[in-house]
Amino acid sequence: MSDTQPTLERLPPAALTLFRLAGLIRIGVYGLLTLVAGFILSRTDVGAWAWLLPLVAVLLCAFMLIWYPPRAHQRWGWALREHDLLIAHGVLVQQLVSIPAGRIQHVDVHQGPIERALGLARLQVYTASGGGADGEIPGLARETADALREKLVRREAEDVV
Repeated sequence: MSDTQPTLERLPPAALTLFRLAGLIRIGVYGLLTLVAGFILSRTDVGAWAWLLPLVAVLLCAFMLIWYPPRAHQRWGWALREHDLLIAHGVLVQQLVSIPAGRIQHVDVHQGPIERALGLARLQVYTASGGGADGEIPGLARETADALREKLVRREAEDVV
């Protein structure tokens, strides 16, 4: 990315907790799946070596749980500018997405159970492309998400009039 990137708003510290909990859930799911695969493989000629599969998977996920969330938290950012909404994210592949204000169709704010417990919300921005959310900002404080949604919807209404 170039040095001309605008100043971005960053996610609150609670978003890091959200990213870590999501990683922990992933470890549980991948660990369970590889445990089942290890059990099935242990019944074949592979024998006891099959149990290395879940062990390696859980160790890799644990490493990712330690390494990835702080970097993801550091990379997420957004800026509401005069004519667009900028969203920056990505650890290995960094993305800077610009959503023109005039193309925004609607804006949703979602809260899952973990997000609700942490007082966070996920903002999703939709355009006329019809392929799902075109922009998403996870881990926003609920008040920030509601205020940002209100500003984006108000801009959308002003553009229509």
